Amino acid sequence: MFFRWFKTILRADRLISLSPNGLTLVIYCGLIASLLITLWTGRKPTKRTYEMICLYLLGWASAEEVEAHVATLQSSDD
Repeated sequence: MFFRWFKTILRADRLISLSPNGLTLVIYCGLIASLLITLWTGRKPTKRTYEMICLYLLGWASAEEVEAHVATLQSSDD
């Protein structure tokens, strides 16, 4: 279940290289991203949350759009 979640939600199915260092880098980056999303939203990461953060980092979404998405996640917990 962990590896399925890791590959689908965090899109860690694309390796940077075939060396052990490349695999280690993908795993660490995925876990750090997951932990940061969990700390920020208070929920486990979803595909939509990950996509919103990626769009923001690419410059295609504004900070307000990301904050609105996070607010909807936090309001659904209540």
